[in-house]
Amino acid sequence: MKFELEDAHFWPEVLPGTSAFRHKLAVRRNWAKKGVSTELLWYARVRAQRLGRTHLRLDCVAERQGLRKLYEDVGVSLHRVVRIGTCAYARYELRTST
Repeated sequence: MKFELEDAHFWPEVLPGTSAFRHKLAVRRNWAKKGVSTELLWYARVRAQRLGRTHLRLDCVAERQGLRKLYEDVGVSLHRVVRIGTCAYARYELRTST
């Protein structure tokens, strides 16, 4: 997993210092379906909150239905689908505090 504090490529309209960004979530096959992805997502949310960021933002290729389902099943909201170049990306966001 890659955790970043800025992402002008996928989220150019987000004001600096307001969000954290999670990219490249990958789990080895033998750890798949054991909750590791969800734990990494919640770790990123807590880290973003501790850094004073109001949102954790995620994105993926729009065609990756399994990953999108994971995000949606744990309560991450679809922000919108955008086109960057020839590819469509689903952008998601999660408030860091409840």
